[in-house]
Amino acid sequence: WLKRASCTSGPPCGAQPRFPSHCCAWAIAAGSRFVQGGMAISIVPYIGLIAFGVQYFYPAYASITAMLKDKVPEKDLTQWVVFWILCVGFTYLEQNFLFLLVEHLPLYLELKSLVFLWLVHPDYLGATWLWHSKLKAIHAEYDAEFYPLIIQCLGPLGKKAEEAPQKEEKAEGEKSEKAE
Repeated sequence: WLKRASCTSGPPCGAQPRFPSHCCAWAIAAGSRFVQGGMAISIVPYIGLIAFGVQYFYPAYASITAMLKDKVPEKDLTQWVVFWILCVGFTYLEQNFLFLLVEHLPLYLELKSLVFLWLVHPDYLGATWLWHSKLKAIHAEYDAEFYPLIIQCLGPLGKKAEEAPQKEEKAEGEKSEKAE
């Protein structure tokens, strides 16, 4: 009676399972309702909340703080633009393609938290490192090819966008001359 209660439907061959583990293995392989869903093995309590905070809350706070400064340092601008592009890209991949990996890979959320912590931590600035060491060279080819086309498509706005850095450089040059 116990054997039948643990496995309501036997394997396709009709053999009666000797052990409940045989039944569970068949049910998992067949994808039946015997085992519903999965949950990643985790050792850190509230790791989902921690991962969410590391991926979204702290970066949002740091991005807003950096953008509210009078003069945004280029390092901060690079860090947060690259981070948000990576974050959105990873979220898209995770939701559409890696969802099975998320549920069944042990310590997935811990690993994800560590990667995003490395990307945003002020001592490491992983997103800035990725940009300067790996991605900038790849992007330079496409920038040289498509930037003039984008400026041309923008019409008068594109001309203003090209003139703005030149005006800033002239203003900075005049300030340095006055200081001397």
